[in-house]
Amino acid sequence: MAKYRKPGTGPAAPVNPAEQEDAFVAKTIEFSDWAQRNRPVLTLGVVIVAIGVAALLYYRSYRETLHTAAAAQLEQLQQRLEQGDQAGVQADLQLYLDRFSGTPFADEARVSLAQITAGMGDHEAAAEVLEPVAGDVGEPLGAQAAALLAAISEDAGNLQLAQGLYERLADRAALGFQVQDALADAARLHREEGDLEGALALYDRLLEEMDETDPGRGVVEMRRAEVVAALR
Repeated sequence: MAKYRKPGTGPAAPVNPAEQEDAFVAKTIEFSDWAQRNRPVLTLGVVIVAIGVAALLYYRSYRETLHTAAAAQLEQLQQRLEQGDQAGVQADLQLYLDRFSGTPFADEARVSLAQITAGMGDHEAAAEVLEPVAGDVGEPLGAQAAALLAAISEDAGNLQLAQGLYERLADRAALGFQVQDALADAARLHREEGDLEGALALYDRLLEEMDETDPGRGVVEMRRAEVVAALR
């Protein structure tokens, strides 16, 4: 007795290679006809892609060359600065920023330029140079710029700005020593302005940041004790 077989469950029909080849040829002819009809569009697309790839390669090469030149020139300027050529380096750093303002080395150049300018007594110009860098205190170089800007502001008599910068550094700087330096400077300013309670709170924060074996801990404890004595 023959077994019942459900429709569709039988063996698959054998694939005919000739039919497959005919289908492939038909698709090829169809694409060829489409390409012939749309040749201008295809040509334009190929040209656009080629231009885009060439532009990308050129831009990468240009940036690498620019960064290499920026690093080499900044190193030369720093060597001249170590040799005492402050006036010459100050002028060349201005030109450096005009040329390499978009590179990662520009912020480092700004800090060096601000240090030279402040050393020559022009606090206002030094602060202007630092402002674009000092905003991001979460980055080590930004924190360095902010600390320098605070010191320059303090020397110029702008204690409110200096105090705000020190406290922002204490709250947001990423490196421990930058936080500790900022806390110490902020506490000192509070103490000089007569805000002993504010200074005490900052000294307490500073001691929390310091290790028990830190060689500078004794100095901080002594200053804290002086503030406590003055509050009594």
